Parts: sequence; C-alpha cells; structure tokens
Amino acid sequence: MGQPGDRAAAPGGLALVQSFVNSVNVEHGPDEFETTDGLARWLGRNGFTAADLGEPDRRDAVALREALRSLLRENNGAEQDTAAHRVVEHVARDCPLVLRVGAGGIALGPAHDDVRGALGAVLAKVAEAATDGSWQRLKACQEHRCEWAFYDRSRNRASRWCSMQVCGTRAKMRVYRQGKREQGDQG
Repeated sequence: MGQPGDRAAAPGGLALVQSFVNSVNVEHGPDEFETTDGLARWLGRNGFTAADLGEPDRRDAVALREALRSLLRENNGAEQDTAAHRVVEHVARDCPLVLRVGAGGIALGPAHDDVRGALGAVLAKVAEAATDGSWQRLKACQEHRCEWAFYDRSRNRASRWCSMQVCGTRAKMRVYRQGKREQGDQG
C-alpha cells in the first residue's frame, strides 16, 4: 500500500511492522485480517506460509496488530496503554524467536515460517527498533478516524499526522470550528 502524504515507508525491518499495523484502513476498510484467507495472503506477500492457519491465529494477529497500534499512539503522545502491553507479551509467548547468524550480523528471527513465525518476526523487528532508537519514530496518526502507521522523519520527531494535507487539515478545522462555537456561545 502507498503511504499518505507521499511519505516513504518505514526503513528496514520497521517496514514489516508498518505493513502489519496498516493491514486495515481504520477509516474506510478493508481489513486484510478479517478472514483467515486475507491473513494468508498477507503472510504470503511477506514471505511466510499459511500452513495450519486457523481462527485462533487470525484473532491473535488482529489482537497484536491493535496492541501495536496502541503502542504507536504512545509514540505519538498518547497515554500508556497497559492492556496493550499485556496483549503484546501474551501473543509473544507463542511466537518463538531464535538467534540468526549470517553475513549481515546477528539478529533475532522467527523459529518458524508460519503465522507464529510472522508474528514473531514482527515482534523481533519491534525489539530491534527499540534497541536502535528508531521505534519512537514509528507512530500512529493522531487523527482518531485514521490511525495509519507512519514513520516520522522530521528532524525534531514532532510529526503528528500521516498526512498534513488530509489528517492535519481535519484536526485544524475541528479546532477552528470548536473555537467558532465557543465564540457563538459567549456572544
């Protein structure tokens, strides 16, 4: 999927996390994880197999996606969501990671290439980004109707919306209208 506001996709492994979180368009749909077939297509596009994929796996993928979205809202100034933290930890228990040694160095990776491996790979990329400092730049759009995951490349890490032209304008118009209403109430 393209990125709003002509933003580039997140760099490196965070692109997988971004794709995972953006597997649903919150405002308009569709939700790729609405069915196991949709989840299987996402897995295939990202190099994983859908072997033995079942409804519990789909539910875990959705739960993890929404918990990660909550963490991305935290990266954009929202209050800490301890329930989301627990969901991430709960799903992670069933997604074994192993140490991978290769020409590129040493990194955590999924033990399997199935749905649990995909969820583990997403979590491994989150951990890697938290270690290298890039995690805080992956954010959920502050526009509550959108919440698209975007990578903040601004120098001061202050981007709030996935697209200033769409979501930023909506937010500013909402503030403007609220101010007008308040002025009308006082007059």
